[in-house]
Amino acid sequence: MAEILEKKILDLLDSREELVGRLKNLETMKPDTNDRVYEKIRMDYSTKLQSVLEKINEQRGTLEKKAEELTSQINQKETKFAEQSDQVDELQIRAKLGEFNHDNDDFKNELVQSESDRDKTSGELEKLRKELNDLNGVLSDVDHATSAGVPGMDASVLPTPDTTITEDIIDIEDDELIEDVELIEEKDLNLDINDISEDSDENKCLNCGHINPPHLVVCEECNAELEDLSADLDDEFDFDDMDVDI
Repeated sequence: MAEILEKKILDLLDSREELVGRLKNLETMKPDTNDRVYEKIRMDYSTKLQSVLEKINEQRGTLEKKAEELTSQINQKETKFAEQSDQVDELQIRAKLGEFNHDNDDFKNELVQSESDRDKTSGELEKLRKELNDLNGVLSDVDHATSAGVPGMDASVLPTPDTTITEDIIDIEDDELIEDVELIEEKDLNLDINDISEDSDENKCLNCGHINPPHLVVCEECNAELEDLSADLDDEFDFDDMDVDI
């Protein structure tokens, strides 16, 4: 059963290698081949190769199941071989201990039969191991063949990555950014000073025109009085209404 499966898959693997070789050779001929002819032949070989790979995959499950069966049989044979080997060792030790006489035909027949059974199991075990090893080799070839896929097909169906930059990135140096911020702050500061100056006409010196801080009553430039203090005092205190005893 395993031999038939292996033969079938090996034939498929051979077909796969042949088609892959043709595709590779066709690729080297591409520069000197008509594009339409090249595509037609490439598609023909690629389709056939894909079909071979599908058939290999169909047989893969059967091969894996057979490998599991072989592993189970090997385990059973190994257990049987160990028991038979122990039986032979036991008979030989008993004979050395004098329990059996080597001239005893019954003992000799039993020992010969035990050794024969052990050797037979050993031969069967070796055969099963070889069969499993060959089967695993085929499965390894199947893995390699199916993972490789169809040459040239994967690249043709893969989407081309979009490397277009969707946004323009403006690179602003730190020094330029600082200069812009300082310029804005300077404009705002000048604006605030002008606003204050315009709102501070009441503290403008009538003598020299200097703008003084709001709290000053004497011009800091010419020392002239900025306001009539006596008038302010008259507004605050009405002496005519007050009775003052002199």
